[in-house]
Parts: sequence; C-alpha cells; structure tokens
Amino acid sequence: MTVEYPDFYLVGAPKCGTTALYGFLGQHTQIFLPRTKELLHFASDLSYPTRLSENEFLAHFADRQGEQRAGTAHTAYLQSKRAATEIKSKRPDADIIIMLRNPVDMLHSWHSELLYETIEDIEDFESALDAEPDRRRGKRIPRSARNSYVESLYYTDVAAFGEQVQRYLDTFGRSHVHVILHDELSADPGATYHATLEFLGVDSSHVPQFGVVNPNKAVRSRALQRLYFATATPGHRAVRKLVPRRVRQRLLAMNAPPAPRAEMPPHVRRRLERVFRDDVARLGDLIDRDLSGWIS
Repeated sequence: MTVEYPDFYLVGAPKCGTTALYGFLGQHTQIFLPRTKELLHFASDLSYPTRLSENEFLAHFADRQGEQRAGTAHTAYLQSKRAATEIKSKRPDADIIIMLRNPVDMLHSWHSELLYETIEDIEDFESALDAEPDRRRGKRIPRSARNSYVESLYYTDVAAFGEQVQRYLDTFGRSHVHVILHDELSADPGATYHATLEFLGVDSSHVPQFGVVNPNKAVRSRALQRLYFATATPGHRAVRKLVPRRVRQRLLAMNAPPAPRAEMPPHVRRRLERVFRDDVARLGDLIDRDLSGWIS
C-alpha cells in the first residue's frame, strides 16, 4: 500500500503552544498524528546534521487507519526559507497551521528551552542576544548546537514572524493557512481548538483533555543535562545506549523540574520591542489581528 504525505502541517513557531495543540489534535479520532512530534524531513536550508529520508518519514504514517486527516509538526519549518515550497512540492493541497506569540516573550522562552536542551551555553538572556552576530560568523557555537541546527541561535531570525507568515501565505494561499495566537489558546483553549477542527474539516464537537504542556523548567545539573541531550562524542553515545530510555527520562525529570522563568529585565524588553516593532505591524496586517498590545 502506498503511504501518502500528510495533508496538514503544524509548522511552528517554537514555544508558542505547538506541543499542546499537537497533543489535543492527537486525541481526535478523525486525525492521525505520529507519536513522535518533531519529524524533520523538510527545511533543507537549515543545518541539521541528519534528517529523515522520504521512506523514513513516510514510515511514521504507515499505521494510519482511514482517519480523515493526517498531520505532522516541526517548529523549525516556520523559520526555514525552503520548507514551505518543499512541502508544497510533495503535498500541493496541504493545510498549514501556524502558532504565534509576542516575539519578545517567545524569545525569552526560546532561550530557556535552548538552555534546557544544552544547545545554548550562555545563561544570561541579553548576553545570548549579543552573541548572535558572532554566531552568524561561525564563532561561539556550543558543541551541542552542532547536533541540532545552528540557526536556532539566530534569535532575531527565529522570531521574524511577519516574513515567515508571508512566505506560507504566498505558497499555499490564505484559505489553506490557519494562524493561532498563543494568547488565544491560553485564554480559551476550547474555542481555539474548535476553530482549528473547523479549519481541518473534521468533527468540531470533539472536546479533548486540556492541560498544561511543556512548562518552563529549571536545570539543576548542567553536566547531567548535557549527558542526556548531547551525542557529540562516542562517550555520550555509549552512555545513552547503556542507560535505558525510561531511566534517562526519569533522571531528566528529576534534574529539570518545572519552575517559573526569571523575569526579563525591562531594558532588554525595550530593546527587543524596538527590533520587532515593524515586523509585528506587518504581521498584524497580514493576519488581520490587532497586535498593538505586543509592543508598548
């Protein structure tokens, strides 16, 4: 039996509720989603060291049992300049779901996530922002970032939502692109979920189990965290093979429990608001939403 490419794509942005929405959609009986959320197949312009081949990617959809819709997700697809056209080449009729957030808050959260995954090694948020020009020149790149994609450290690129949304609108057309704001999902997850089901054309009366997904975490031991995530050396890989996955996950949960994120210094917020002011205005026009509250 021929396995088709999925017909809808949750393309990001990171730290905007994509994990939560993926879990909610996965509870719907008319929607097939692979157990693994982040299946990297497209975005050939980003410097991931490995990506799934066509056969490897489609194998994740071989268990589809006649569900009305099938989807996949990767938060790097929004930043990528090639992912939209690459998806279009495989699935011209694809529907696209984009989740967005105030870029200033998103970047603060993204920095915390990169620290958690040991991709980022600069703990101070402002200093990490300052390092972006060097990193674009290939300098000050953490070893663990070479196992992900270096462009994740280009903070201003990750949050350039106006340009990114424009790319998907141009490629797929407005009727095939559904934009969700993080604020909407947080304030009224039921209504946001209902609207998404209507966009996908499935039974919109379904109500999933809502809950907090992917909270911020505070790392206790950087060394243990690096041991879990990093695979840069033979020693790291050997340890990962010797220690069962369920044990590693338990250790990870103990080492990085949920914790409130530190407040962003006001001067850093003002700095980022100046950076993204024009892009936020462009985004608001594109999606016909009042985003004036994002930038003071």
